[in-house]
Amino acid sequence: MDEDMARILATGGAYASRELVRLHDLLLQHLPDERELRLGIASAIAEIGLNVLKPAFEAHPALEAEFDRRLKKYGVVT
Repeated sequence: MDEDMARILATGGAYASRELVRLHDLLLQHLPDERELRLGIASAIAEIGLNVLKPAFEAHPALEAEFDRRLKKYGVVT
């Protein structure tokens, strides 16, 4: 995969993960008994990491370093 496609995948995966984390936190706050649903969301986040982010970063390690720098600087994956 070329670098542009890797960046597109990594950016989209990061966005999807952020949204799922937001939903997970919302459920935890308002529906704390919905453990199975929260586990399902956590599983989806892990799958995005494994099947979207990891291949993009393996194809272009400098891209992972770029994402890590922004995570350290801003506290979120951007």
